[in-house]
Amino acid sequence: MWEQWSKPYITEIVSMVQNKCPKIPLVLYINGNGGLLERMKGTGVDVIGLDWTVDMADGRKRLGNDICVQGIVDPAYLFSPLPAVTEEIQRVLKCAGPCGHILNLGHGVLVGTPEEAVAHFFEVTKSLKYESSSQNHAMEESKLLV
Repeated sequence: MWEQWSKPYITEIVSMVQNKCPKIPLVLYINGNGGLLERMKGTGVDVIGLDWTVDMADGRKRLGNDICVQGIVDPAYLFSPLPAVTEEIQRVLKCAGPCGHILNLGHGVLVGTPEEAVAHFFEVTKSLKYESSSQNHAMEESKLLV
């Protein structure tokens, strides 16, 4: 079904946008995408958004280091004590590896999530620093400083 009903249309949209706006990075997110990751990579997008059901280490392994990934702290972690939220952010970053990664929640903020946990997520995320050991600051050389 993917090959017939999704991929051709996604690929066409990606091609059209890239022709008109070649400098705009394109993100492809499909909810429940665990079974489609390798296929999603073949659409020509710059970033694959993982949902909360995909483990970051598995997603990165399946996609490789030549494409950026977006995600995926499970939003349920925001109901945990704040130190656990910090630990999960650090775990996800470590699993994402030293290549392109955009950190976010895997499915948005759930109803009833404590506001202080959301604030903590952003505070921890904003406090992260990367250092590069190469002259051109290549992503593959970057190291996370926490």
